[in-house]
Amino acid sequence: MKKNIIIASILGGIALVCAALIACVNMFTSEMIAKNNAKTELETCQAIFNEYDADKSEQIEVSSETITKKVLAKDASGNELGYLYTVTGKNSYGAITLMVAIKDDTVYQVEFLENGQSFASTVVSHVKENYPSSKDEVIYPFIKPADTPAVGALDEATVAGIDTVCGATYGAVLVKDLVNTALADAKGGN
Repeated sequence: MKKNIIIASILGGIALVCAALIACVNMFTSEMIAKNNAKTELETCQAIFNEYDADKSEQIEVSSETITKKVLAKDASGNELGYLYTVTGKNSYGAITLMVAIKDDTVYQVEFLENGQSFASTVVSHVKENYPSSKDEVIYPFIKPADTPAVGALDEATVAGIDTVCGATYGAVLVKDLVNTALADAKGGN
């Protein structure tokens, strides 16, 4: 009995030390991670709309689980460029966060902010084949995506017709749902 108490207290001490180490690492890295995420988001906004000015753009309040952020993108002169939606969805294979640009009631561009799918490279290839995108981030070099559709070429009917049958069908369906959510909000909210 005494031996079990000693073993339990040693294991408890190890658990406390590990928890303290994890808390310290989190304390030091959480701010850096937040800054990197903000930087990535800003760079993505500027990649979508070259003239994007974060100071002139307006963040619009949203009440949706899927739409985490909606921004009316503007240039330095205050001219409207379009809407930038940050949309997040999750399925049994992981989470996906996209930035969807809507301009003139069409999907202007789609970019990944986070791709946590277990078949991530297949989902990226599917998106590159079916949605306008500026990034050439294919995780596995032997998967060569088709030509990217023209920027601003996807209207609601075209998005509805995208075939989601691929090596990562659930991820492709999730991407399509996220894009449709942003497009529907833009059509209803403008």
